[in-house]
Amino acid sequence: MSSNAFSATIDLRLRPSLRGMQLVVGLHVLAASLSMIAQPPDHLGLLLSGLLLVSWFSLRRHPVIGFGKKALGRLTWHADGPKWSVETATGAASDATLLPSTLVTRFVLVLNFKLADGSRRSRALFGDEADPELLRRLRARLKSGDALAKPGA
Repeated sequence: MSSNAFSATIDLRLRPSLRGMQLVVGLHVLAASLSMIAQPPDHLGLLLSGLLLVSWFSLRRHPVIGFGKKALGRLTWHADGPKWSVETATGAASDATLLPSTLVTRFVLVLNFKLADGSRRSRALFGDEADPELLRRLRARLKSGDALAKPGA
């Protein structure tokens, strides 16, 4: 499918993801439960519990699921080719390129960007961050293959 099939700009104003937060909570509860079943409470169990707490505090408000100042709060995919504009929660805007490491599945989109200054940012979309119709259009356009940066470009 050619890029001419998608002539409209997609402008997503994203909210933090409640589903992403629920996934982080669920994974930590599962890991804590399994570690308590597998390891009786001793020094190793306390160390593992401490590591889970560190993991929880670092992931519970992570920019990838839309929390914090570095989170991408607005994504604009321009109609004239694979050009993107991204904006953080603080309002800092930048041109960006979508990287080939982007993941598109039925349940989650993981968008990996290289910003104009050379830094990289990611945003996971679980379906509750924006209007479902816009997310459907984004997924369709991403699956067309015209969105990604070409190797060596």
